[in-house]
Amino acid sequence: MQNKKREYFGEQTRRGIENFVIHRGELSAPAESETAGGCQNRLPREFIRSLAEVKEAVFRGIQEAEHRYPEPLFTTLMEVLEEIRVGAWDDQFPIPLSQGGAGTSIHMNFNEVVSAIIEERIGLSFHPLEEGARYQSTNDIIPTAVIVTVFRGLLMVEEETIRFQQILVEKERQWRGTLMVGRTEWQDALPIDASQVAAAWAGAVERDRWRLHKIKERLRVVPLGGTAVGTAFFVPKGYLFQAERFLRELTGLPLSRSQNLPDAVSNQDSLAEVASGYSLLALNVIKICNDLFFYTSSPVGEMCMPEAQWGSTIMPFKTNPVLIEFVKGLAIRVEGHCGVAHRYAEEGNLQLNAFLPFLLEELLLAAQELCSALATLSGKVFPTLELNQERIQRNLLGSPALLNALRDRVPYPVLKEVYEESRRERIREQTGALDRLVSRIAERTGVDKEELDTLLRKGVGTYDVERK
Repeated sequence: MQNKKREYFGEQTRRGIENFVIHRGELSAPAESETAGGCQNRLPREFIRSLAEVKEAVFRGIQEAEHRYPEPLFTTLMEVLEEIRVGAWDDQFPIPLSQGGAGTSIHMNFNEVVSAIIEERIGLSFHPLEEGARYQSTNDIIPTAVIVTVFRGLLMVEEETIRFQQILVEKERQWRGTLMVGRTEWQDALPIDASQVAAAWAGAVERDRWRLHKIKERLRVVPLGGTAVGTAFFVPKGYLFQAERFLRELTGLPLSRSQNLPDAVSNQDSLAEVASGYSLLALNVIKICNDLFFYTSSPVGEMCMPEAQWGSTIMPFKTNPVLIEFVKGLAIRVEGHCGVAHRYAEEGNLQLNAFLPFLLEELLLAAQELCSALATLSGKVFPTLELNQERIQRNLLGSPALLNALRDRVPYPVLKEVYEESRRERIREQTGALDRLVSRIAERTGVDKEELDTLLRKGVGTYDVERK
């Protein structure tokens, strides 16, 4: 292994370092490590891996089609790309994704590093542009590597989404048979089975799961071979088919070269669609968190979780919903990343979108934070979430909404009239209040009180609470 203190990149990389400085620490002059490619500003590991795979597919395609490189050179080239792929040279890629030039600085950086290592190792010349970029443009190589990176991120998010859906379905099974107050617009409405509450959450996440799955069909199309503007300028067909085949083998992904290369180079709506899928998933996560805030709150208390940590520096008897807040905070930020990703996607002009590296950065952050949010829900929140049966029953029996279950046999005006009378007489919270209300309804309607009691016990009349 070479001494990694040495800089193997060249002049074009150094210019990129100087031009694209991100201040991530104190609001002052950047530290030496930042301007020289400190760890905060380096290219993300997952993208370095993807770019190395794309470049290897390209060079394997060239060698398969043309036998261009002598054996010692080709063997060394493959060794270097493999080392880069597994992370041995990450410190040689110091330019952040936040940059101008559509990724040209990244491509230059990669080619300079490969060239310098090969020359040092075997003493043979491998020009960064003449050979390092043969049959390639930044405009097809970088987008292809971006798609590989985003595809893997999408797979991770999809996996966490499936796991979360399974957890919710399990809660649906566990909670079946517990009747509780259903609410609309923050008001008591009709009784609902607790399993149906979980089923509603699971249904939303199930749609997210299938949305993400369908997005993969469009995301898998790559612009490899389109070169600068999608015209495949300077690209022999024999090499191109081989490179596409090697790319699938190296990545293990179902990638397909676009049949409309000018479109694939010019437009980034497939990446924007990934952002839309992530944003909708974050939306549903936020909705579930909002529901959990209500159900676990002190006034409602129909669901409860163990204390995750002490909740106050001054109040011993206070528990904060820190995990739910953490998840919601991440989901809100994901929506922000996705909104910015959409803006970058629409900023393409004519035959290229120069903001592609920025777009990738937002999608990487969105995927990472979504995975963290979902893993917290699946691994910490829902496994410990329990129904408070006592509070559920008290809230249900103390709510006039339970009387709405009698609508099948009792006219609307009668129910409204009886409730208003009871409210005026302040009997709602008194012992036996519900029984007296049912007696009044029986007297005014002639419906047998036992029948009304039976309807109340069922809660939702003849509705089958078990989800089909």
